[in-house]
Amino acid sequence: MSISQERIREICKSFVSGMDAGQIAAVEGLNAGTVELLLADHAKECCEIQAYLDEMGWTLAEEPAPVLLVRSSAALAHGIDVSKHQGTINWDAVAADPSVQFAILRAGYGRYESQVDAQWARNYAECKRLGIPVGAYWYSYAVNPADAATEGRLFAKVLAGKQFEYPVYFDQEDGSIPAAQRTACALAFFDVMGAEWYKGYYSYTAWMPSVDLNTIRQHCDTVWLADYRANPDQTIQRDMHQYTSSGTVAGIGGRVDCNRSYVDFPALIKRAGKNGFEKEETNMDFVAVKNLMLEVTSAEKPACQCFKTPDVNDSNYRNLALGQYRITGVGPTVTLGGMQGTWYRIDLSGEEWYCLALPDRCKVVEVAEEPQPEQDLTEVLEAVAALDKMLDDMDGKLDRVLEKLELVQQALEDPAAQQVLDKLTAAGAALAE
Repeated sequence: MSISQERIREICKSFVSGMDAGQIAAVEGLNAGTVELLLADHAKECCEIQAYLDEMGWTLAEEPAPVLLVRSSAALAHGIDVSKHQGTINWDAVAADPSVQFAILRAGYGRYESQVDAQWARNYAECKRLGIPVGAYWYSYAVNPADAATEGRLFAKVLAGKQFEYPVYFDQEDGSIPAAQRTACALAFFDVMGAEWYKGYYSYTAWMPSVDLNTIRQHCDTVWLADYRANPDQTIQRDMHQYTSSGTVAGIGGRVDCNRSYVDFPALIKRAGKNGFEKEETNMDFVAVKNLMLEVTSAEKPACQCFKTPDVNDSNYRNLALGQYRITGVGPTVTLGGMQGTWYRIDLSGEEWYCLALPDRCKVVEVAEEPQPEQDLTEVLEAVAALDKMLDDMDGKLDRVLEKLELVQQALEDPAAQQVLDKLTAAGAALAE
């Protein structure tokens, strides 16, 4: 697996902010061993980031909530969400602002095509021109599931033919929506959009008790929460946090909503093949081998890990104990964190697992071919003896037949025998007359 330089830099930022490898692994969807390896290989970059922050008087350690609950350790990315209310945005200036790594664009609101956001087309085109990763949202006024379904179909129509590196959100916050209808409206909106979109639910903290968030999560992929307090809610798990509506960003006049994202959405969405992207293929070919063993030389820090699939992001993994494991297949060689390693398929208690063999934790050794058990030749020898006897018997019988043929030949050559044959011939002819 290859990890982009942009993603590595975000991992370094998280480390500088005070997160440890375990916390970064939880946010990034990696395992702690991989994160430790990356950080060791990019220690210089971490120091450069820290020096720059010190020089600017900035800090990344702004999040008070536990990472595993609300993913609110240092964010992987910072971004904005905008609509026509921000006017005509100078996107070149926005792109040059280091505090903006993504933008969530309002596509529209309500049930009618006339309600597509007046700046939607331009905002999308500008972000694509400048390489700013984008997502989208639709502001809902639907007071019943039928209206919500109409909104969802319109949103999907507006999104069609475009690509989004961030989720596409259902924005439900309007006070006119009856509390008893809110959950059903969200489900209707998501269900008509189909499975090709990476869908998210947006609202604010005080709204959440009025909906069945667990049920909503079963119909979408992620939650975006607005909470502007200095000490935001600690109980609602979200992957993006809108922390202010009063931000300032170069290229935008007036206030703008600012957000922190705690998930690598571009990687997740592209890997899933959603939001207009082709699904990334992860198939690997493994060549069957014999007489090779994977010898684990380090069981912790760094740990040698095996995965149920040949992917270091696979959450189904195990740490291997010191020892040797039989290799059944050899896969591709890849580079991870500046270190080259080869994928191997191994036999682990009768099951197939995969290990990326990195030189600081394991090695491959060749073992002698197992000796084949000796074959019992008793039956074979008995069969050969029986065949020899049969051939001997046949030879004896053939000799006797040849002897008799020779006697017949001698008898035929005797003149007296010839006279007898002539008389028999004449007698036969007389009888025939």
